[in-house]
Amino acid sequence: MINTIILDIGNVLASFDYLNYLEEKDLSDELIKRLCKATVENILWREIDRSDSDIMDEILISGFIAEDPEIADEIRTFLMNSYEIVKEYDYASDFVRALKKAGYPVYLLSNYGKANFKYAKDNFEFFKYVDGGVISYETGYVKPEVGIFEAFVKRYEIKPEEAVFLDDIEANVKAASDFGFHTIHFNNINQAIEELQLLGVKID
Repeated sequence: MINTIILDIGNVLASFDYLNYLEEKDLSDELIKRLCKATVENILWREIDRSDSDIMDEILISGFIAEDPEIADEIRTFLMNSYEIVKEYDYASDFVRALKKAGYPVYLLSNYGKANFKYAKDNFEFFKYVDGGVISYETGYVKPEVGIFEAFVKRYEIKPEEAVFLDDIEANVKAASDFGFHTIHFNNINQAIEELQLLGVKID
């Protein structure tokens, strides 16, 4: 029986649409392609989510710039303002509140670097309603690494088989399932609510 709900943030409670963000900056298609390749699509990107620095790490920035030195200024600007990419969904607070009203504790389990997470926590309304969470920078692990799931169950003394975890990334969902959680691969809010109900979660 499920008694706990665990939610990712990016593309579950808040959009992470970096292409749209860059397009709104009126950049050329070629520059957008190069920026994405050097940053978000770079394996180094997950190291941002591991960082516990209050500001963007200069060593990390240098690593991204090394991928395409010709656009160093654009890469730096993008990284220093990357907290702006994530925008809270209109439904996020109502979704969390509905789960809480139904009697479920709601936790967050998300990949986020400390510098960018501070902005989210200070500006997204749904944080008022969640019961807590584990963020990657706090643990040194990023999803889908098993260490972040171990840190979560240790902190909240939760039995994975009594919880359901929602995430938009298939690899993270599989890792959580392998760890013992019930899981939902999040595509949209209506699909997620339907699947929660199928698992016996009571939510209007």
